[in-house]
Amino acid sequence: MERLLFRNLRPLYGWLFIVAWFAILGLMTWVFFRNSGVAQEPFRALILTFFWGLGGWLASGSLSRPIVSVRQESDGSWIVTRRWLWTHDEERIDPDRLPSPTVEAESDGEGGMHYRCLLKTPEHGSVEFSEHLKLDKAALARDRMASLIRSARTRTPRNTPPLPGSR
Repeated sequence: MERLLFRNLRPLYGWLFIVAWFAILGLMTWVFFRNSGVAQEPFRALILTFFWGLGGWLASGSLSRPIVSVRQESDGSWIVTRRWLWTHDEERIDPDRLPSPTVEAESDGEGGMHYRCLLKTPEHGSVEFSEHLKLDKAALARDRMASLIRSARTRTPRNTPPLPGSR
C-alpha cells in the first residue's frame, strides 16, 4: 500500500494562471482582428504583441516548475515524483540516503519573504516538497519531513553485512 507523505501543488496555481492568461488574450486578439484588424489600429497591435510576449515570458517561468509528490511504498522505499504538463519523472530512494530537509528563504519581490522546503535527493538534487509564506509553517513542514525520514530509517530492515569478527 502506498502512502502520500507530501505534495507541493503550488506550481499548479501558476499553470492555471497561464491558461487563463492565454485564454483571455486569445479572445481579445480574436475580437481585435474580427472588428478592426492590424492595418487600421497599429497601436493596438503593438499592445497585443506586448501582452503575447509578456505571457510567453510568464509561461516559461511558471511551466518550468514541477508539482512534487513524495510517497512511501509498502517496502519502505520512497518515491519522489516531479510532474510537468508534458512529462514526469520518478526517483526511488532509500530513506537512509536522504539528508535532513532544509528551508531556503528568498524575497518575493514585494518586500516579503517566500520559504521553500527542500529535500536533497541523489538523482534530482534539491526538490521543493513544500512552499510557504510564513517561516513557522515552513519549519513545521521541514520538521515533519525530518521526522518521517527518521521513522522510516528505524522501520526499514537493513541489508547490512555483518561486522567483522561477528557470526
